[in-house]
Amino acid sequence: MKNALFFLAAILLLTVSCTDNQIQLNGDEPEPTPPAERVEPPLKRALWASINGRKDASYYPEYNNKILVSWRMFPTDDSSTGFDLYRKSGNEEEVKLNEEPITLSTNFQDITADRNKDNTYRLCFAGSDETLDTYTITAAQASAGLPYISIPLAGTTGISSEYYYDANDASVGDLDGDGVYEIVLKRLLRSSSSTEDEEDESGAVQMGPWHATLLEAYKLDGSFLWRVALGPNVPVGNLTSFAVYDFDGDGKCEIAVRTAEGTVFGDGTEIKDTDGDGNVDYRVEGSAHIHGGPEFLSVLDGMTGRELARTDYIALGKSEDWGDNYYKRSASYRVGVGCFSGTTPSILICRGVYGKMVLEAWDFQGQELKKRWRFDTSDGVHGDYAGQGNHSLSVGDVDDDGCDEVVYGGCCIDHNGKGLWNSRHGHGDALHLGKFDPSRKGLQIWSCFEACPFKVGAALRDARTGETIWDFPYSGDMGRCLVADIDPDSPGCEMWWYKGNAHSCTGADLGYGAGSSSMSYNMAVWFSNSLNRQLLDRSKIDAPKEKRVFTIYRYEVTTINSSKSNPCFYADIWGDWREEIIQVTSDQTELRLFTTWYPTDYKFPYLMSDHVYEMSALNQNIGYNQPTQLGYYLGSDLYKK
Repeated sequence: MKNALFFLAAILLLTVSCTDNQIQLNGDEPEPTPPAERVEPPLKRALWASINGRKDASYYPEYNNKILVSWRMFPTDDSSTGFDLYRKSGNEEEVKLNEEPITLSTNFQDITADRNKDNTYRLCFAGSDETLDTYTITAAQASAGLPYISIPLAGTTGISSEYYYDANDASVGDLDGDGVYEIVLKRLLRSSSSTEDEEDESGAVQMGPWHATLLEAYKLDGSFLWRVALGPNVPVGNLTSFAVYDFDGDGKCEIAVRTAEGTVFGDGTEIKDTDGDGNVDYRVEGSAHIHGGPEFLSVLDGMTGRELARTDYIALGKSEDWGDNYYKRSASYRVGVGCFSGTTPSILICRGVYGKMVLEAWDFQGQELKKRWRFDTSDGVHGDYAGQGNHSLSVGDVDDDGCDEVVYGGCCIDHNGKGLWNSRHGHGDALHLGKFDPSRKGLQIWSCFEACPFKVGAALRDARTGETIWDFPYSGDMGRCLVADIDPDSPGCEMWWYKGNAHSCTGADLGYGAGSSSMSYNMAVWFSNSLNRQLLDRSKIDAPKEKRVFTIYRYEVTTINSSKSNPCFYADIWGDWREEIIQVTSDQTELRLFTTWYPTDYKFPYLMSDHVYEMSALNQNIGYNQPTQLGYYLGSDLYKK
């Protein structure tokens, strides 16, 4: 009953995009063509099976060596929807596993399976024999107790035999329209003599091989689809982000990414000397940054990696305008996604954080890119917004008008490209948008600041107005902060910052956290059987009021982005509402996609069906990676009386 009641409430709280068809333009920008009727791909139930066989990978041995089968609940499912689950082991006859319809959860722990045989599971609605989805966990995976699938990385000797390419940020999207996500992966150049990813400060790497950054696509069965070599003028590191989304509504995702002369697409075509200056390499010896040359926004076909459309990126102009004279801050590129019309998703591109800031929204329709709006702090109107940007951004409908806004550090840009509010708190490194205080109307923002003029280290703000709800005074650089429901005894989400105690959503000091090894401030994840989130950092999952949930590095994986210690990607992409984690092996030969083996009694629609969550997941690779967040409240105190 408790799950049924919450499901009904959750449906009312889900943030949905898209009600307003009117495109609002600035100045004399051309009006985009009306959106074509959008095609919805056949979304699958994402049936999945997982098992953990390592005693040293979890402090909860009672769940080890048992196969957990899980699947999606759709937002359109009735709260009482029941399921039947069948299993076929090897050549044996298929058997039904549940005696009564499975109604209170979307997972089933199979304790009777023969782990030395391939086990194929089949999901049906209760009382029906119509197959909703199937999944096979192999004998090799089950007998070894491996809670992951492997995606081998394609070799790169065709690009360079002297240098290696390490896996970096990833994203997901249905590239072929079959209802299953594929993975789009960024890979960064590293020297054969190095064991670490080269930082974007390294001039040596920038003057190395022609292609320093690759984009690649893989299916979950391990199939390699395509590669794009971004060329000499696309810097390595977190300066290169990309967006994976179905921008034209044909039921298949495209990829939006910054390109330049020298970019080679998945079909082998290349951007050559577009300006006729005889130069296609604009790197400067001793500098890690690009000092000029044409820059573009390209849209790629998700199945082939070929270029579908191209337009000019936000112009560089003078380096000094962006905050320095050595072209680093002018290279603060952002490429993401948002739904600013209410119906049509747009590509969001940004340039600038510390000084001048320019954001543009572009619509991809009819194989063309057309500008929806431009926000520019040098336009004579928004000058006081300069320097408010973050190394990330958040997208969501903060004012309940059916259209997305962009929260960019200390300010917010309305869906029409006009400034909505400006807190003037300045730049910061961490930014979270979601429903953190269930007692308050609307969404909230939790973020920290580098050098706030009001001497604020971290603040909880109302997302609609930017008004401060409460803050923590600090005069220096508060590098990181995090928000998640980690405490079952404290209503709403808890918030903390670098080496700071956990605080309640109303600002009360909870008396624990500072310096604790279980209180990281990196990523928050739903992985165990609890409604509390756990904390994902440095290839392990901890929580201050739980035992070690998962020691991921026992499975020979590593993190990315140097001290940031991020996974390549994580989100609810398969199975039930808990989240999956993609990391790369220490030898850089494969991606491993981990999923939970913990059974849970809770039943929720898959998290990607919430718009705020989906935007947070798909914009995760922008700048400094930020965790996923929901547009409605999900926490441990939901069922407390």
